[in-house]
Amino acid sequence: MGFLSDSLLLDVGILVACVLSVVYSYFNCSFTYWKKRNVPYVEPCFPFGNFKEVTLMRKDFGYLIRDIYSRFEGHRYGGMYIFDKPQLFPRDPDLIKDVLVKDFSNFHDRGVYMNEEIEPLSGHLFSLPGKRWRNLRIKLSPTFTSGKMKMMFQRFVECGDELKLCLENVAGRGEVIEVKDILGRFSTDVISSCAFGIECNCLKNENAEFRQWGRKIFQPSIKRIIVGILSGVAPIVLDKLKLSTFDSDVTKYFRKMVEETVEYREMNKVKRNDFMQLLIQLKQKGSLDSEQGAEDRSDEEFSGIDETADGIDINVSVSETLRKYPPLPTISRKSSKPYKIPETDIDLDTGTSVIIPVIGLHHDPKYYPDPDRFDPERFSEEEKQKRHHYVYLPFGEGPRICIGMRFGLMQTKVGLVSLLSKYQFSVSKKTPVPLVFDAKSFILAPVGGMWLKIKNRSMK
Repeated sequence: MGFLSDSLLLDVGILVACVLSVVYSYFNCSFTYWKKRNVPYVEPCFPFGNFKEVTLMRKDFGYLIRDIYSRFEGHRYGGMYIFDKPQLFPRDPDLIKDVLVKDFSNFHDRGVYMNEEIEPLSGHLFSLPGKRWRNLRIKLSPTFTSGKMKMMFQRFVECGDELKLCLENVAGRGEVIEVKDILGRFSTDVISSCAFGIECNCLKNENAEFRQWGRKIFQPSIKRIIVGILSGVAPIVLDKLKLSTFDSDVTKYFRKMVEETVEYREMNKVKRNDFMQLLIQLKQKGSLDSEQGAEDRSDEEFSGIDETADGIDINVSVSETLRKYPPLPTISRKSSKPYKIPETDIDLDTGTSVIIPVIGLHHDPKYYPDPDRFDPERFSEEEKQKRHHYVYLPFGEGPRICIGMRFGLMQTKVGLVSLLSKYQFSVSKKTPVPLVFDAKSFILAPVGGMWLKIKNRSMK
C-alpha cells in the first residue's frame, strides 16, 4: 500500500510538473509578441506580465501606467502585457485619435468580459460589444442631452441644498471631516432621484438601503480580484464555473427596484422629470419627445454655476482636477480585425488590446508643464488651443465617449457651488499629503479617504 501511495504521488507530481511546464512555455511564447514585431516593450514577468504589482495590490493601476508611460519616452508607442495578453500602449496623440475616432470601426469594443446569463448587470453600455452597444447607445443618447439635463436641474439644486444643510453643524464647530463619503452620499441622492426616481435621503441617513447596496457594486473583495484576473486570462473558466463579479443579491435588489418602479408608474400614470420616465417613454413609444432645439444648449447656459462667491471659475477648476486625477487611469479598446499601425509596417492581430494611458498623458510635462502643480489656468480657452485635443481624455473620446459626461459634470459643479457658497475648506493634520491611492480600488481613490477642515464663511 505504501508503494502504491508513493507511486501515485510520483505520478501526480509528474503530471503537475508537466502542466506547469506547458503553461510556462505558453507564457514565454506569448511574451515574444512585441519582440517579434520590433516594438519597444517592458520586460514581462511570469505569469503576471507587467501586472504583478497591481495584482498583488502593492501599487495602484494609475501608478503602473504612469511608470510605463515614462519608460516609453521618445517613442510613439510601446508594448506591455497583462498576464499573457499583449497590450499596445500608444503615447502619440495622433495615434490615439486614430484608435478612438478615425479607425473606430476596428476598435469599437473595450474588450471587457461580460456574460448576461450569469450576471445581468454586466450587460451595460460600458461593456457591451459591437452592434449591441451601438443599438443601445442610439436609444439612450437622447436621454442625456443638455435639454434633458435642464429638465432635471431643479432636483440637482435640491440635493445641493440638502448637502449644505447636512454640513451646517460640523461647519459651525470648525471640525475636520471626511469629505469623500459625504460627497458619495450626495452623488447617491442625485443618482437615486434623477435616475431611479427614488428619494433615498443618504445625506440624512448614511445607512440608507440604496446606499448600502450601491456601495457593494464597487466594494473590493478577494472574489472580485480573482474574477477580474480570470476575465483577462481565461474567461471561459468564468463561463464554466458561472462566476460573477457581483453577489446575486445585488442583482436581485436593483432588478426588483426597477421592475417595481416601472410597474407602479405605469399602473398609476405617475410622471416625473427623471431618467426613469425617459426610459419608460422609450419602452412604450420607442422614441422620445422632441426638445424643440434644447439639445443645442450648452450646460453653462442653464446651470448658472460658473463661479463661486470667491470668483473661482468652477469649469476650469473641475477640468484641472480631472486632469490630475482622472477617475479611470486608462481607456481600453480591442481590435476586431487585423490592424496596421499607421506610418509603420507593424501589423496587430485580431483581438489585440490597446491601453490608452490617460493618466500618463495628463501628467506629461510636454503638454502640462510642472504637471503635479494644480493650475486651473491650463484650461483657459487660450491655453486649450495650444494643446492637442487628444491629450485630455477624462471621459474618453469618439463614439464611445462617456454618455453620462454632462450628468457627471453638472452634478460635480452643483455640489461644489453649493458647498463653496457657504463654507470654506482647508487642509488639516489628517489630510493625506501627498495623496496615496488605494491599490484595491477600481477607480482612482485616496487611501483612507479625504480629510479636510470645514468652517462657515462668516467665521474668522
